[in-house]
Amino acid sequence: MVSDQFTGLNAIVVPGTLRDSLVLLALVLEQQTELTPTQIITDTGAYSDVVFGLFRLLGYQFCPRLADMGGARLWRIDPAADYGPLNRIARHKINLDLIARHWDDLLRLAGSLKLGLVHATSIMRTLQVGDRPTRLAQAVTEFGRIDKTLHILSMMDDESKRRRTLHQLNRGEERHKLARVVFHGKRGELRQH
Repeated sequence: MVSDQFTGLNAIVVPGTLRDSLVLLALVLEQQTELTPTQIITDTGAYSDVVFGLFRLLGYQFCPRLADMGGARLWRIDPAADYGPLNRIARHKINLDLIARHWDDLLRLAGSLKLGLVHATSIMRTLQVGDRPTRLAQAVTEFGRIDKTLHILSMMDDESKRRRTLHQLNRGEERHKLARVVFHGKRGELRQH
């Protein structure tokens, strides 16, 4: 993870799984620098409504570059509100009652993550029982849908935000390119099981 000033925040090998955004959350929470990131810019990287919710609960702005914004769902709070040209694409309603019922639990979860009592990489075990999300996971999801919708709308509308996102992602790619050049032995390839 690279800051906007090319300084490293933290580094671990990120598996290419559906949960790599949670690894990014762990990188932010467990980093050992004095930097206090506020915005986390990533590639599409398996974003989900839960990840948007967790980042927002912890006070971070999760800002993935979305590969297919056209296919993303937009959510609304008031089903009767007139959103003009967005009425057609913002058909889904946020369940505010679910968020309100679990608000104290959401805050406890955020506090546990911030204090390191729960690790971000293991949070999915807390939020999921078998194949079914818990009620707390559903509340995090609903909360995340608010932030995800705002993010998508701002990415569509704000060209400078899209440019800043691309610029920061390019910084990370340049850092990876440098690491490949200076990697010692076997041309940057790990040949171990």
